[in-house]
Amino acid sequence: MEGHMFRTRAAGVRKPVRTRFVRTFLFTLFLVAAVGISMADAGPIGGRVVDPEGRPVAQADVLLLRGSTVVAVATTDSDGRYGPIDVPGGQYDLTVVAPGLRLAPMRVRVAEDAPTHHDLRLTLAAYQEAVVVSAAQIDTTVSRAASSVSVVTSQDVDRLQARSLADVMAIVPGIAAAPSGTVGAQTSLFPRGGESDYTLVLVDGVPQNGFGGAFDAAHLSLANVERVEVVRGPQSALYGSGAIGGIVHLVTRAGGPPRASLSVEGGGDGTRATTASASAARGPWSFGGGFDWLESEGDGRTFESVGGKVRNDDYTRLVASGSIGWSDSPDRRVRLDVRGGRNERGFPGPYGSDPLGLYGGLDTISRGINRHAAVAASALVRGRGLAHRLQATWSDAWSDYVSPYGTSEDRVDRLTGRYQVDAQAAGIGLSGGAELLRERARNSFITDASFGEIPVERSNLGLFVEARPSLHPRLLVTLGLRSERIERRRLAGDGSRPDFAPSVVWSTNPKLSAAWFLRTGTDGSWLGETTIRASAGTGIKAPTTFDIAFTDNPDLRPERSRSVDVGLEQHLWQSRVRLDATWFRNTYDDLIVAVTQPLAGASRYRTDNIANARSAGLEIGAGWRVAAVLAARASWTWLDTEVLGVDTVPDRAFGFYEVGDPLVRRPRHAGSFELQFTTDRVSALLLVHQRGAMRDLEPNFGSEVVTNPGRAVAALSASVRLARGFELFGRVSNLFDRRYEDVYGFPAAGRRLIVGLRAAAGN
Repeated sequence: MEGHMFRTRAAGVRKPVRTRFVRTFLFTLFLVAAVGISMADAGPIGGRVVDPEGRPVAQADVLLLRGSTVVAVATTDSDGRYGPIDVPGGQYDLTVVAPGLRLAPMRVRVAEDAPTHHDLRLTLAAYQEAVVVSAAQIDTTVSRAASSVSVVTSQDVDRLQARSLADVMAIVPGIAAAPSGTVGAQTSLFPRGGESDYTLVLVDGVPQNGFGGAFDAAHLSLANVERVEVVRGPQSALYGSGAIGGIVHLVTRAGGPPRASLSVEGGGDGTRATTASASAARGPWSFGGGFDWLESEGDGRTFESVGGKVRNDDYTRLVASGSIGWSDSPDRRVRLDVRGGRNERGFPGPYGSDPLGLYGGLDTISRGINRHAAVAASALVRGRGLAHRLQATWSDAWSDYVSPYGTSEDRVDRLTGRYQVDAQAAGIGLSGGAELLRERARNSFITDASFGEIPVERSNLGLFVEARPSLHPRLLVTLGLRSERIERRRLAGDGSRPDFAPSVVWSTNPKLSAAWFLRTGTDGSWLGETTIRASAGTGIKAPTTFDIAFTDNPDLRPERSRSVDVGLEQHLWQSRVRLDATWFRNTYDDLIVAVTQPLAGASRYRTDNIANARSAGLEIGAGWRVAAVLAARASWTWLDTEVLGVDTVPDRAFGFYEVGDPLVRRPRHAGSFELQFTTDRVSALLLVHQRGAMRDLEPNFGSEVVTNPGRAVAALSASVRLARGFELFGRVSNLFDRRYEDVYGFPAAGRRLIVGLRAAAGN
């Protein structure tokens, strides 16, 4: 399976392609409308949810699903009662989302014009169910997702006492986080051996990446987060350009019973932080918001390389977000989200390992300031068997950088608009729609021939369709296809770069995924649910700002990936134990690289889409709910990467690589282990994260490949309830004060104790 891609530059040849695109779009909407059916008579369903001891479970979400689609959600009250939920008569699957508890999806039949009653007894579980909005064009659940999905819940975030996205990635298999230093240092994400700009990151549907995919995981706050969804493998059939290696989606909390929290903390390395969040609903209105302030003086240790204590390693972050929604019925909903923030950090440089003796001393000048703002509006309207979804977003991110050589600025602004229509019939779910993205980047180093700053502008128009046929009660299939039109606007030359005429690239990316439920786990036997998942698809990533501006090649294409994975998930003893394993293989084509002298025969340009690589691996996870108060989880990833020969010169590799070399900063082995203890008053978590040795770069000039030794690091966090609504918490990171570098030459933080107090109100 491979994405089809072609480009056109002359206006005279664009018309037939555009006509074909419009016809396909109209045909897609017609298909979705044809599947839509009139609503049958509704039948209410309700009941009560209890734990294994028969006690009511409050604030649990009861989900009704048809196939893989969540069609209705109800929250239990203080007595564990839910409903009545009015849905058309027919067969559904019923499951529950509750921390530490689970209900294997059970088949129920809802009668028309007659109440249906189901009391639900949950069991202790190693992993809880969760709603997922990123794995398909509709809301589904972890157990019904056909893709490889992990969900980090708000309870996980609290136990980890995580402060940023980089902190939670330690427990997610398949995606390696590489922080280049202490708190706030640039942190890259490498999905399944892909590049650091291969992960599309969203917050409530708003893209957070820079122009061409760049993303720094150190700055994304987790204030008011409800869950973090991670979907591995290319997702361009869903999200278009940028989702070449995977998706990370932060979903924030809004609505529900009134609740609020405020925490204040401080500790080692001059760290101070304040976090606040609140959410509530009143009548048809819902609200949510968060605030996060973090300050650190940075590494305070003494290093021989700097002749004393480290300086210019400080970090400050301020982030605020809010949302307001209105819904007078399940068939109408609108929401407005606003988010903004600022962070500033010093860059002392690589004061750690220096195998070639090239270190030039501590950098006390360089520092960066980043600011961002975003607004998103969304709406959902249901009627006549169809669901119409609309979303529009605006975002602006700008950075200032000061170095010993002067100052520079970078700015990216983006507008997106999306329309989607969904239909659900007895045997099939279908979605179709279109998405428009316009983005513009400016940088101090991108100029015309007279040294005046000029923007790099690009627009994407995507048409997508997804089908979810229910071929069998135990087989769920998802087929997705997205055609992408990527247009780069005219770019004036700068003397070295010639004038670039407008360029258009078309790419079509398919995805096929399936989940087969060999066992449903409803018979009470020790051998519970057994699920096999498989998926195959392609992905693309458009060129970055610098790719476009610093080349003489007017026809750079998106980089591409092709991927396949197969996984097995096994539950034991009514989900108290869960085991899972996923094998994957990715091929990366059309990588944009510099055409150096050894590759002179491969292209006539300075840079071109000529490089190739591949990765393969195995992701293994295990969880055990030993008792209501004790649980253990572990994950391990084995990764094998290989640099392949460039196009037309298969015995030569790009850059400093030789054919067959592994890619840098992709550890062959990585894993984590968690031991959790939780009661009504006390909770504690021991986390051990291990990474094997890996190839890395000499830190000063990147002039040589070196070996970065493996490491194992432990962290301990705990909290105790002092009184109703008040909690004392603390954590010790790098428990045994190991000295290591996740990016060679940039020391990680030493042992650090943080202590704080949290006040909370509401449910």
